[in-house]
Amino acid sequence: MSRPAVEEITAVLVSWQDADELEESLKSLAQSRRLARAGLRVSVVAVGNGPDSVRPVRIREIWPGATVIENTENRGFGPAANQGAAAAAGDVLLFLNPDTRAEGDVFTPLAEGFDERSEAVALAPRLVDACGDPPLAGAGPRALAPPAGEDQFTFQLRRLPRLSSDVRELLLWDHLRPDGAGRRRARYADENRAHPFPVEQAAGAALAVRADAFRAIGGFDESFVPAWFEDVDLCARLASRGPILYWPLSVFRHAGGASSQRLGYDRFLPILYANALRYRAKHYGRPARIAYRALLAAGMALRLAALPFRGRTPRPRGEAARAYLAVLRLAAGFGGRS
Repeated sequence: MSRPAVEEITAVLVSWQDADELEESLKSLAQSRRLARAGLRVSVVAVGNGPDSVRPVRIREIWPGATVIENTENRGFGPAANQGAAAAAGDVLLFLNPDTRAEGDVFTPLAEGFDERSEAVALAPRLVDACGDPPLAGAGPRALAPPAGEDQFTFQLRRLPRLSSDVRELLLWDHLRPDGAGRRRARYADENRAHPFPVEQAAGAALAVRADAFRAIGGFDESFVPAWFEDVDLCARLASRGPILYWPLSVFRHAGGASSQRLGYDRFLPILYANALRYRAKHYGRPARIAYRALLAAGMALRLAALPFRGRTPRPRGEAARAYLAVLRLAAGFGGRS
């Protein structure tokens, strides 16, 4: 399908108590814009979810002409991202987390990618660790990081959820064999990350989407609040419009995990799995939905049983126990949404 050349890219960033990170991200984007090809317009929409999330005056000092939207409360990522997209002028929407940093010219490779691959509805820039590999290193296959400490190579690209991956993740197989064949396939670990290739799902921390395709599918599903799984659902629905391509010539550094850390594990995990249940309610058949609930309950029971015997834990045991119990209640149908 032939499409007009990309004329403008609008970066859409949603901030929740991330004003400092947002400004640093905008500084990196402003530097990147100066390197972009002549004639390519780049604009910014920043959406603040609640108090202390955006500083309009400071943002416009960094990026004159930026559109700033201030919500009085945390509406959630999906609703706020849709607000930003509605105010965007670009024919490409580049959704970015505030903890991303542009490496060099990120805009020209995206514009050229969409122009070269007219069938693509979305391009996923390459994410690299905030403090780690240089941007062009480590492109070939390598070992996956364990679930408790995923790097960007492990985190960014995935196949869409299936019961087979649910079994591996929930019954702790991925913890016991983090570099096993099933997980490697699910994370595209054996693909050469120096070259583009189609993916089913790419992290919403940095994802460029054609504006017409985004609007045609209704944008982000606003029921996935406050966050998590809205990007998975978006990728699943974009597949009806065309392929999503990993596009390594555009590179961002990404820290990740800030929102979950601020929430605390005992608040984060129930939200994550409430939205996991909602995703499966939309995309799984009834038998698979029932099987997922059983797997979720078994997975949380396993974690609770193993907790006293773990030598070191990434979070306090009491906090972890509260989180697992809350998710166990969700799996049993008490509380949350599905």
